[in-house]
Amino acid sequence: MRSRCLVLLFWAQCLVAADPEPIRAVVSETNTPPYAIFNAAKALQAGLSKDIIDELGLSLGRTVSYLNLPRSRVELWLQDGKADLACFLSPDWIPEPDSLQWTDPLFSTQQLLVRRKDNAIITAVQHLAGKRVGTTRGFTYPELEQVFRLGDVIRDDAHSLESNLLRLKQGRLDVVMTVDLSYHFYLKTTGDDSFAADPLWSEPPAVYCALSRHNPQQSAVLKAGFAQLVQSGFIQQRLAFYMGSGQRTVMPAN
Repeated sequence: MRSRCLVLLFWAQCLVAADPEPIRAVVSETNTPPYAIFNAAKALQAGLSKDIIDELGLSLGRTVSYLNLPRSRVELWLQDGKADLACFLSPDWIPEPDSLQWTDPLFSTQQLLVRRKDNAIITAVQHLAGKRVGTTRGFTYPELEQVFRLGDVIRDDAHSLESNLLRLKQGRLDVVMTVDLSYHFYLKTTGDDSFAADPLWSEPPAVYCALSRHNPQQSAVLKAGFAQLVQSGFIQQRLAFYMGSGQRTVMPAN
């Protein structure tokens, strides 16, 4: 696998002169920090996505053009060839996964149910009955889709984790659904100790990048480039940085 990645990366370097176009990478504002950190002008400034994709571009000798799209348009732009890649997705989270090419798993992420400290621990879906759950607009939650659809659990969208946690603190939500990386980054940067977090009962899902099928040669090179970033330990190092000391280490999925 390693030798194949190196061959493809060498091939990519040879193609730079013939293909100087930047890598068109979708990074949406709906990706919570530290996955994506935007400035006041809504330009991508920092975060895990920028770290990884900038490193990918550097390894391939390509610049990167970042596209800030609503979550609902991400797959369409990839399918239409208007964008080359989008990260932190999964084939399980979109309706037509075969319309896109997928990298190997980059890492796994534990989903969390965040509650006020004085509320009871949540260990099963039955504990959410009748509760209002803060979610992120445009995102799907496969483990809870059925109870959301039936109305047994109330889905309440917001644009950001910070907005949801504020509403949780105010008593307007019962629970907030997020992932470990975002929650631990929030704790690291704010020091807020108002909450407790319970892991979702399902297996932590693997996270991937989706690639457009419009240029198979390029998608093969990009896929190999991402694999090399996993194998080198670069992605794991960035995850550890954003998670903060003393937190769970997120290992690359096999």
